[in-house]
Amino acid sequence: MYLNMLSKIVKKSFNELTNEELYRIFDLRFKVFVMEQKILYLDTDFKDQNSIHYMIFEDDQLVSYLRLVLPGFKYKEYALSRIATDPDYRLKGLATELIRVSMNDVKGQPIRISGQAYLKDYYEKLGFKVVKGPYIEEDILHYEMYHDNQ
Repeated sequence: MYLNMLSKIVKKSFNELTNEELYRIFDLRFKVFVMEQKILYLDTDFKDQNSIHYMIFEDDQLVSYLRLVLPGFKYKEYALSRIATDPDYRLKGLATELIRVSMNDVKGQPIRISGQAYLKDYYEKLGFKVVKGPYIEEDILHYEMYHDNQ
């Protein structure tokens, strides 16, 4: 079943998103970052408009998501951001597959991430290296990490 879901990764620019997809993106990000992790932050940071949105749905439910922010809007490089998976769908490799697909889409171009500290080892296994941190972002410990993406 999950391999089937992985084959249905949806990639869209902001202007290609439907109202329903955008609503589901905000809903999943709110569920994970605000309700689960208790982060009080302003999600509408105006980077969505300059990002490619990667989504995995099961039926109509958005179960895993990330945005690939274009160079110059968060860092001078591409940036992975707002990576979130519904708690009921974790540990199935969905976010990892979204990361791999997005990185492959910009192969040869470096990528940065501001990753939560508890995920440092996870990102290192994906080839990211710490370049800054730890530091506090949105009241949570983070590391800035870099991948040359060659």
